[in-house]
Amino acid sequence: IFWNTSKKRYTSLATSVSIQEVPMDHVIFRQGDVGDAFYIIVHGSVRVETNHDEGTNLGTLGPGQYFGEMSILFSDEHARNATVVVSSDKAILLSIDKDSFQRIFGSSNNTLAAEFELRVLKHSANLKHILAHPLGVTSFRDFLEKEHAGENIDFWSAAEDFATCTCESTRTEKATSIWLLFCAEYADRQVNLPHSITSKLDDCINTKNEFEPDLFDAAKKEIFKLMERDNFGRYKKSTEFSDFMSRLGILML
Repeated sequence: IFWNTSKKRYTSLATSVSIQEVPMDHVIFRQGDVGDAFYIIVHGSVRVETNHDEGTNLGTLGPGQYFGEMSILFSDEHARNATVVVSSDKAILLSIDKDSFQRIFGSSNNTLAAEFELRVLKHSANLKHILAHPLGVTSFRDFLEKEHAGENIDFWSAAEDFATCTCESTRTEKATSIWLLFCAEYADRQVNLPHSITSKLDDCINTKNEFEPDLFDAAKKEIFKLMERDNFGRYKKSTEFSDFMSRLGILML
């Protein structure tokens, strides 16, 4: 869950978490409670349900998975949208309170933020939410390879990386490599770009030697739209999508 977290944040996290051992059938929180903590399961399992008295079971979470995150992301008081009950003989949980969580992570951990958005959106997630998570990029790439369209996500990823490069000489190398691999007339993994875009790229790279960070922005947007239109609908019905969400511990109901 804490991908790309700095050592400083890990240290802060270690001093802020508490360990709880709770017995079977213990209610960790109830639907409607004001959320004040986020939990990670170390051992055992919990049952997620609504209308606790009627026993509407939404699913089970186990070691390495987490819950309670949405209530601590909001600055105002946010009610829990489900009841969580220990379903194993006992459960060992790590918990972190709302103030500590927001102090340590805030909005600076993009992967964590992307994961929380996916938890909320589930089936309503769009392609930008999937590609905001590194595991999502891998999952979507695996799917596109099956559809013989892997060059599109690889070009998009390369263009994303190029846009964040601050070294001018490195940008020059990366731009030339991207052009030759994906955009040139006889490129080995040519992507489907309009002539107007490839002509402008050709002029910037091969004539003017202009390698600004936004060089591939128009091309990247074009390929994103292509993937969204031609592949994303099928991806959301695929095992790659369901496996990705399951790996994050997101219950797809």
